[in-house]
Amino acid sequence: MSNPYTGEERREPQPGGWHLKKEVNVTIIISVIGIAITMVTGYSDLKRDIALIQADNVVLHQRDTQLASDTSASVSLIRFQYERLDAKLDRIIERGQR
Repeated sequence: MSNPYTGEERREPQPGGWHLKKEVNVTIIISVIGIAITMVTGYSDLKRDIALIQADNVVLHQRDTQLASDTSASVSLIRFQYERLDAKLDRIIERGQR
């Protein structure tokens, strides 16, 4: 019986599993640098956006407080006018009963 893998058909055994090379391509270095730059700029943009949101939050809180006080003043005015109208209606009813 002859060995089928002799002569020119002889093959080296294929490595089974992971292996690492000691060389690094220029494209990998450029890609890593590009990703690092993107991460840094993204982080700085995120911090800037958070600062803007916090500033808007302060403005919205002040506006909400002003709106609450304006609403309270409007409700007080409406109650006062309602009481005056109620008193006038009571006088009109009393005049009508006489």
